[in-house]
Parts: sequence; structure tokens; C-alpha cells
Amino acid sequence: MTNQIKMPEAVLQAKDTYHLLKVKNKAAIAIFECLLFIGVFYSGAVAHGMGAGLLAGIISGFSGGKMTIMELAQQDWFMPIDLCTRIVYTLLATLVAVFYQKRKLITLGYTKKGIVKQYLIGIIAGLAIFSAAVGIAAVTGSASLSINHEALNVPLFLAIIAGWCIQGMSEEVVCRSFTLVSMTRKLPVPVAVILSSLAFASIHLGNSGISPLAFVNLTLFGIFAGVVFLRTGNIWLVSAIHSVWNFAQGNIYGILVSGGFTGPHLLTTSFNAGKTLINGGDFGLEGGLAVTAVLVIGTLLTIFFPSLKKDGAIKE
Repeated sequence: MTNQIKMPEAVLQAKDTYHLLKVKNKAAIAIFECLLFIGVFYSGAVAHGMGAGLLAGIISGFSGGKMTIMELAQQDWFMPIDLCTRIVYTLLATLVAVFYQKRKLITLGYTKKGIVKQYLIGIIAGLAIFSAAVGIAAVTGSASLSINHEALNVPLFLAIIAGWCIQGMSEEVVCRSFTLVSMTRKLPVPVAVILSSLAFASIHLGNSGISPLAFVNLTLFGIFAGVVFLRTGNIWLVSAIHSVWNFAQGNIYGILVSGGFTGPHLLTTSFNAGKTLINGGDFGLEGGLAVTAVLVIGTLLTIFFPSLKKDGAIKE
């Protein structure tokens, strides 16, 4: 990995982020970075929860409703609110990087060139990769697909698409732009990729249906996303992959997203209860070997794909 995966030149512009930690011990640095990640993520979680609750309460008030917080969270329209208010993670991580770490925006992957192109590539890649996992589940008889004939709430469907775009980017900014880049300033790239990926998987530990294999797959997704980020040097492509992965999972195929909600969906995917090792069972496809396979293959292809320059720029 060290020969193929190197920090993009733009990211290397990040200044030393350890001005409050005057040590050279790599274990201490790793612990410091993990604590910094925890601080940023959970501060974002508090702000996100407050923002989503406030907006939901305002909407409920205007509609004349008198629902509890739990009742609000169970409403269909709450899902896009929950997803969209996750933008606070992106804002918080960016502010900490700029004002505390003294980093330029480009070191977070906020490149200006080819944003639309990169995002479109990510959309195609994310849809293809997750669809491949669905295909594996279908071929092995662990899942079957059918058209969902229920009426589609188009405004809600579109709002959820926007929400996934924000949610996917928020996790990528926190885990890749912020944490991964910070770690690579003092730690070997493979170590930084693995640690940031474990941090990414850890934020899902409270999700319903989580299992050891699901945790492994979430870590593998983090590794895959980290490799994509390092090879491209921009946040747009990997954010699109993440967002479309979740959207395709929940709102195209009707599969639980990391054990959570789905919302309105175009297809219905039924799992074979006897083959949960492949289909992931209660956690959704991310908890099964079908996703393990596509993530391992996707990571290897990304590492050795010849049309990506080692300096992190996509060959035009």
C-alpha cells in the first residue's frame, strides 16, 4: 500500500497539527488523534440532535401537532430533517481543521477543479459497487428482489436524496478529510487508514443489529473510502460514493441502512433467513459477506487502478 497510496500534494500542505502535543511517540499521537476525533464527532452529534429536534418541533408546531420527541422521530418527514441537519458535522470538522489545526481548505479535499465530474464518477461507482453486492446476494439465493407497488411520495423521496448527499459528505469529512489527513501527518499511511476506518466503524456500534461481521465490513468501507480519498485528493468523489451507497441501499433496494431506516423505496429486497451470513440479516446487507467481497475487490482495484496518478490527481 505504501508504494501505491501516498498523500496527495494538496493534502501534504496541511501544517503540523500537534502544537499542543510535544511528543514523538507514535502511540501517544494515535491516542491523541482518536480523542480529537471523538471530541469532534460527539460535539457534532449533540449539535445535530439539537438542530434536528428543534426543526422537527417547529414543523410540528406549525402543523398544530403536539407530539413527543419520540413521536416526532417516527414521522416519515423526520428522516430528511435528520439527514440534512448532519451538515453540522461537516461545518464543525472544517472549522476545527482551519482554526485549530491551521489547515487550508484544500487539505480537507475541497478542491475546485472538476467537482461535478468527480461527483458524477462517485455516483456511478457507488451505485455499481452496492448493486454488485445485491447481485451476489441474489445469485447465492440469500436475497430476492421485487418491485415495490406502494405509492411513492415523490417530495419525500427527493428530500431524502438531498439528505443522503449531506449525510454521506458529513461522515467523509469527519473521518477522511479531518481524521485521516490529521493522522497521516505523523503516522504511516496504512496505520492512519486503519485507525480512521476503525473510528468510522465505531460510530455505528450503537446501531440496531450490529454484529462482528458488520463491524468488519464498516471498517472495510472505511479503508476503501480512505484509499479512494488518498488516490484522488478530493472529497467530492468519495462523498458521492458514500451517499449513493446509502441511497441505493435504502431507497432503491429497500434494505436497512446500517441497521437503520430506509424510507420510501423503489424495490423491495427480501432476505433468506437461512443465509444471514451472506445477506447480513437484521443489520442489512452491510452485515454480510456479499458486501465484504465487493469492498475487498473495490479496495484492491482502487489501489492498483492504473489510470489514477500516484500524486492523487485523477488522470484527465
